[in-house]
Amino acid sequence: MINNYRKLVNRLSPWQIALLAALVYGAWAAFVNSEHGNQVALKAGLVQGSYAFVSTWLISFIAKSMLTYWGYSQGVRWSAMSVSWLVMLAIPVLLHTWQQTPDLLEAILPGLAIGSLYLWSYCQQLQEPA
Repeated sequence: MINNYRKLVNRLSPWQIALLAALVYGAWAAFVNSEHGNQVALKAGLVQGSYAFVSTWLISFIAKSMLTYWGYSQGVRWSAMSVSWLVMLAIPVLLHTWQQTPDLLEAILPGLAIGSLYLWSYCQQLQEPA
């Protein structure tokens, strides 16, 4: 199973993964904010979906660039993950604060948790191009 995941990580482009993230996380943010009305839910969904797309693409790009430039050692993998994680955290906090999303923490926690797992696995499974 790990080998299949490794192949998938190395085959998919960051924008393909980012598109899936936008759909899933945008729908989640809209759902958790739906009690505040359709307009608030739509704004939260669009903000989270936009963030998820940009963030997933950006963190994948940062991680892959760092690994490509500095090598695929375990130290570089952890550094790439740390830098990318800080970017992944900063973007939704800033966007949701700007949009005054009422349930900011609820809106970003699933994406942050799953994004952290994705980022860790991406950094660990990405292999040097043959």
